[in-house]
Amino acid sequence: MIKRNFAIMVYLCATFFALGSTFAQIVNYEGDVFPENAGWERIVFTEIDRSFDAGWFVHFVDFANETDHYQRRIADFAGVPRFFVEWRVESDAPKSILDFSGTPCVVSVWGMTSAIYHTTITDSRVQFFRDTSIPLVFVDIEHDVAHTYRLELIGDESFTWYIDRTVVYAGIPLGPFPTESSVVLFATRRQMFDSTTRWDYVRYGVIPQDASGDFDTNEAVELFDFYYFHECLTNDRIGIHGGPDQTSGPGCQFTDFDGDSDVDLCDFAEFQNRFGDPN
Repeated sequence: MIKRNFAIMVYLCATFFALGSTFAQIVNYEGDVFPENAGWERIVFTEIDRSFDAGWFVHFVDFANETDHYQRRIADFAGVPRFFVEWRVESDAPKSILDFSGTPCVVSVWGMTSAIYHTTITDSRVQFFRDTSIPLVFVDIEHDVAHTYRLELIGDESFTWYIDRTVVYAGIPLGPFPTESSVVLFATRRQMFDSTTRWDYVRYGVIPQDASGDFDTNEAVELFDFYYFHECLTNDRIGIHGGPDQTSGPGCQFTDFDGDSDVDLCDFAEFQNRFGDPN
C-alpha cells in the first residue's frame, strides 16, 4: 500500500531534485510506469508482453528470443567515493538456463573499462560475473520469492554484493567505478523457456551517510526520505524483513540513528525530530 500511495510523490521529488542540482544523488525506478517514461533508454527490445501488477513492472516472454533491455548512463556519478545499485526482482526462469550460459533476467553495471558487475537471476540460483579471468560466482536463492540485490562500490578499494542484506561476495575491484563511460542496465530475455519476471524497483546513487536520515544526500530530511525510511521500518512486503529486532542491512543504515542495528520506533522518533531541518 505504501508503495502505491507514494510512488508518484517519489518520482516527482526525484525529478525536482535532479533539475535543481548538478545531478540527482539517487535515481530510482519504482516499477509503476514504463521505464522509458522514467528516464531509462529502451535500447534492445521486441514487442514483448509488459504490464503492471500492484506496483511491479512485469515481463512475460513466450516467443523465441523475446527481449527487453533498459539502460541509464551514469557519467554524472564518475568518481563518487561511495556508490550503490539495488534492485528487487523475482523470476521464474529455471536455473538450468545457467548451464547453457543463458541470461533470462539481468542487471549489469559496466563501462568501457575493466570494471563490470553482471548479475543473472533465475528462479532459484543467481550468477555473478566480473571478468572472464575470474571464476563465476553462484548463489542459491529461495524459490518463488522476490529477493533484494545490492552492489556497493567504494571507489577502487572494495566492492560488496548482497542478497537480502547478506554479504555473498566481496573483494577488490578491477578498476574504479563509476567512470564517465559507466552504465546501469536491466533486462529480460526469453531463452529456451517461457518466463515471467517481476521488477519491484531498480535504484542507484550515492550511498547515504549512516544515521543521517537523508537518503538522497541533499542535506535535508524530507518526505522523499520518509518513503525509504518506512521501507526499512516495515516487514509487510514480500522479501523485506525490516523493523524491530531485525538487522537493518546495508540499504537502511541511514535510518539507524541509535546504532543498534535495527530500525524501530526509537529511530522513527529521531527521524521526526530531524524532519524538515537541514542536517
